[in-house]
Amino acid sequence: MRVLLRLSVLLLLMIGNGLAFAANRPETVKSVLVLSPDMGQTTYLQEFYTALNTQLKSESTDTEKVVLFHENLDLALFPQETHRDSLVRWLKEKYRNQRFDAIVVVGHTALKFLLTYNKALWPTVPVVFTLANDIDVVHMVLPPNVNGKVLRNNFSHVVAATKTLFPNSTHLVLVGEVPFSALNKTFLPSQLGRTSDGLTVQDLRGRPLEQIKHELSNLSPESVIYFGTLTDDLAIGRSYGQELMAVLARSAMSPMLVDDPRLLGSGPLAALSFNYQELGKEAAEQVWKVMKGERRSEVELQSAGYAPLLDHYQVTRWQIKPADFPSGSEERFFTPSTWQTYRWEIIAAASFMVLLIIWVLYLIIDKKLSALALSASRQVLGQITQMNRKMTASIYNEAIGHELVQPLAAILSNVEAAQIFLKRDPPPLDLVYETLANIRRDNLRADALIKNMQGLLTKSDNELGPVDINWLVRKVLNFLSVEAKVRRIHIDLDLAADGMIVSMNIVQMQQVMVNLLLNSMDAIDRRKGKERRITIETIRYGVDNVRVSIVDTGTGFDEGVERVFDSFFTTKPEGVGLGLWITASIVQAHGGHIWAENRIGGGIMRFKLPLARSEDQ
Repeated sequence: MRVLLRLSVLLLLMIGNGLAFAANRPETVKSVLVLSPDMGQTTYLQEFYTALNTQLKSESTDTEKVVLFHENLDLALFPQETHRDSLVRWLKEKYRNQRFDAIVVVGHTALKFLLTYNKALWPTVPVVFTLANDIDVVHMVLPPNVNGKVLRNNFSHVVAATKTLFPNSTHLVLVGEVPFSALNKTFLPSQLGRTSDGLTVQDLRGRPLEQIKHELSNLSPESVIYFGTLTDDLAIGRSYGQELMAVLARSAMSPMLVDDPRLLGSGPLAALSFNYQELGKEAAEQVWKVMKGERRSEVELQSAGYAPLLDHYQVTRWQIKPADFPSGSEERFFTPSTWQTYRWEIIAAASFMVLLIIWVLYLIIDKKLSALALSASRQVLGQITQMNRKMTASIYNEAIGHELVQPLAAILSNVEAAQIFLKRDPPPLDLVYETLANIRRDNLRADALIKNMQGLLTKSDNELGPVDINWLVRKVLNFLSVEAKVRRIHIDLDLAADGMIVSMNIVQMQQVMVNLLLNSMDAIDRRKGKERRITIETIRYGVDNVRVSIVDTGTGFDEGVERVFDSFFTTKPEGVGLGLWITASIVQAHGGHIWAENRIGGGIMRFKLPLARSEDQ
C-alpha cells in the first residue's frame, strides 16, 4: 500500500513539473534578413515588402516569433567593385553577433551578389530568393541551401501581348527603365531581336527626355509604346518617370503598355505586371518552410507570365474587342450594365415569368374550355334527359288516357243530367248545383293529370333552387301512381321528417326519381313474383347529405351491379342502356353519388345529395 502511495505522489510531481515547464517554456525568436537591391524606389516593391512582413508575422505563434532585418544594397547606384567589397566587410562586422535563421534575397542582382560573397558572410544559412528573372537564375550555380521561385518575365511576353491586342502593329517602342536597373526584367538588347516576332523594336530606355519626346511625336499609326517606371535620365542624373507619363498621356497618339498597375487610369491601355502582394505572401510561406527544415531539390518555376490589366476607357478608345484580350486579362474601370452583371439571373427570371404567363394563360384557357365543355355537356344532358322524359311519357300515354276517361265520362253524364234538370218547370236548382259541383270536381281531376304530364314534358333549364326532398318524392309518386295501379304494384313511403332542403333542378331530379321507379317496376314485372312492392326511403345521411333509397322486390342486378349506371349497359332485352346513365349524370351534376345494391328478394338503388347550407350553419 505504501509503495502505491509513493508511486502516485511521484507521478503527480512529474505531471506538475511537466506543466510548469510547458507554462514557462522560453519564447523562440526567428531572425530573418531581407536583402534588396533598392529598398523603396517602386510602389510594387513596397507592396511586396508589406505582404512579406505581414505574412511572416501572421504565421507566428505565442512561442515562436519573427524579427526582420532589412538591408538595402544600393547595387544600381553603386555598381563599383570597391563598393561591393566594402559592403561585405560592413555586413560581416554589423551582424558579427547575430544569427539568422533565413535570408530573403529580392531580385537577381541581389542574388548574384550573395552567391559571390556568401562564403564570407552566411554560408550555412538557408536562402530564399524571389522576384528574380528566370533567364538570369538558370545560369547561376545554386548551392543546396539556396532555393526560391523565379519569374518568367521576358520580353516575349510584352511582344505576345502587343500582337494579341494589335494584330496589325509593326513597331514597338521601349521607353523608361535602363537595362541594368530592372529588378526582374533584363530585356537586354541581345534579347530584343530574337523575341520580337517580326516587330521593329525601338529602344529609347535611358535616353534624355527631350529626345524621347521628339521620337514619340513621329511614331507611325502601327506603333505601340511599352513604358517602364524605373526611368532615369543619366544625362541629368534625375528620374523623369512621372513627367514622361504626363507627357505621354497628353500627346501620345499610340497605345501604351506599362508595368505598374497603379498607372492605369492616367492614359495607359494595359498594365503587364505580376501580383506582388501574392508573391510576398508566397515568399513568406517559403521562409517558414525552410526555417522548419524543409528543403527542395530543385528551383520551382512560376509558369504564368504577365497578368494583363486593361483600362476600359482605353479599350473603348482603341476599339479592342473582348475576343482580342490576352488570356487571363482583367478589365478595370468598367461598370458593367445590369444585363452584363445579372445576365443569367435576368434570363432565369424572364424564363420563369414566361413560363408563369404561359401557365396562367393555360389555366385561363383551360377554365374557359372547361366551362364551355361543362355548358355543352349540360345542354346535351338536358336534351337527352328531355328525350328520355318524352319517351317515358309516350310509353305511359295509354295509362294516363285511361285515367282521363273516367273524369271526362263523368263530366259528360253530369252535363246531360243538368240539361234534363233545366227542362223541368220549375227546374230543381239544388240538383243543378250538385251536378255543376260534380262537373267541377271531375274537371280539376283531369287538370291535375294534364299538369303532371306537362311537368314531365317541360324542357329543363340549368337553374337550381332549394327543394325539400320529401316534397319531390311525393310529387313524382303522384304522377306515377296511375302506372303503379296499372302494373298492380304497391308503393310505400318511409320518409324522414320534412326540412331536408337540397339545391336542385326540379325537372331533372323528377326525371331521376321517375327513371329509378320505372326501372324498379320493370324489375318486378320480369320476376313475376307474388310480392309486388316498392319502398321509397329518405334519411339524413351523415352531417351534410340526404340519402334516397328505392327498395324493390324485383330481379336484382346479378353480376352487373357495378356497371348498372354505365352508358349503353342494360339487362333489358328492349333497353338501350341510357336511362340509368342519364340518372347517374344528373346526380353527379348535383354534387351527389349514386349506386346499386343487391338484397335477398330484390334490389336497392340509392343516391345521396348534399344538403343546402342554411343561414344558421
